[in-house]
This record gives sequence, C-alpha cells and structure tokens, in this order.
Amino acid sequence: MKQEQKPSGEHCARPDRVIYRQELKRKIEELGGIIGGAGGEAPSEVELAFLERVLTWENGPLRTHREWLSKHCLFFSRPQELGGHQLHAELWRLIDALAMARVFLYHTNHLSDTELYAALWNEVLEASAPDMARTPDDGCHWDFADAGGSGEQVWLTYHATEEERQDWVREFPDVILPPRQRPPFRRDHRLPSRF
Repeated sequence: MKQEQKPSGEHCARPDRVIYRQELKRKIEELGGIIGGAGGEAPSEVELAFLERVLTWENGPLRTHREWLSKHCLFFSRPQELGGHQLHAELWRLIDALAMARVFLYHTNHLSDTELYAALWNEVLEASAPDMARTPDDGCHWDFADAGGSGEQVWLTYHATEEERQDWVREFPDVILPPRQRPPFRRDHRLPSRF
C-alpha cells in the first residue's frame, strides 16, 4: 500500500495550508516553542517554509561544525601545528569556512590569533547544528564575550560602549564595573556577518 505524503507548504491548496500550519504549530509547541499570530487566515509560503525549517532545526540529525566542514572537503590543522603567518592565514581560512557553514563570530578582539584559533578548534568546531543544507536564513552565533562563564567581565572590559557600561551599572548595581580597556587586537570589523 502506497503511503500518502504530506504536501509541503508550497504545494498546499489554500484551505490545506491553514491545516498544515496548525499541524506544524502543534509539533513546534510540543517541543516547547510558541507560535503566535495568523489565526484562521491562510499562511504565506514564507511562513510555512519558516515553520518547516524550525522543525527541521529542532528534530533533524546533528553534526558538528567540524563534520559539516569536512563533508565539504574543508580540513584544518591542529593549533599546535601552526605558528606565525601560517597560523594567521589558517585562522582566516577557518573564519571564512565557518561563515560558509553559517557560523558567525562576535567579540574576538580580546583574543590573540593563537587563542582564537584554539577556541575555534576546540570549542566551535565541536559544537553541533542540524545536518542540513545551510541557507542564508540560517545562522549559528558564537559570541566570545559570552563564552566560558567570564563573558560579562570580558564584554564590559573590552567590548561594551560607555553607554552600555552605564546601562549595565543601572541594571545591576551590585556589579563592580571593571576598568575599560582597549582590546589588544583588531579583527571584529573584518569578521563575516550574517547580514
């Protein structure tokens, strides 16, 4: 007996799209998500595609970023095998490859090339994401001012504007504001961006 396949959003007739959206919404809510709006009106193709993507992201098989990149024939040297200009070149090759994999980095100017490459090799490449084609709408974000539990102090010291620092003090009056320091490195302005 042939099993009937559910049509994807783009193939649904208008009334069926409402039912299909309700089905997607129910599945997302079972995962703990909240989907609002739309009510009984027919959802757009964009909305249905987004909801399908959410489910794929939540339910799909996972693969580390290292595995995803190696599946695309991109391999990187161990940190201890690199030095000097070779390390710098490999760092930027890895940053560009991660951007291709839709992994974007933020607040790295407090780290040397050696420290950043080691963090990318040991942490970011080992992080998982759904194993699917990654589109311009996708993005994993890795903020180095939030990583490792000391992010608040790193962000306040090197990356927050004076206005953000003062807002932080107003919001958290018990926090002792560290002295602001100029980040020792300048690369954040060159990092690939999702937008």
